[in-house]
Amino acid sequence: MCIGVQELNTKVSEVRNLKALKEETENAIKAIERDIINFMTEKELTEYIGTDYKTTYKPQSRTTLDKERLEADLGSLTDYEKVTSFNVLRIK
Repeated sequence: MCIGVQELNTKVSEVRNLKALKEETENAIKAIERDIINFMTEKELTEYIGTDYKTTYKPQSRTTLDKERLEADLGSLTDYEKVTSFNVLRIK
């Protein structure tokens, strides 16, 4: 199915409006999450169970590899690299 130019213009405008709404919503969520984090830290809680929810605010860690250090120690890592290609739609 191919759409016309007028319909494309409408769809691009709709995408822009929805992305703006998404950004506003994400900012509102982050502000509320900051309030929850402030509550948890002020009360020195790592876990809180409400009437129909449970919140936790605990440290977590992630282990990653230092690619630059590996290359310095072992040389080129291109034999171990995996490249994935995919299409990306960008609207500005």
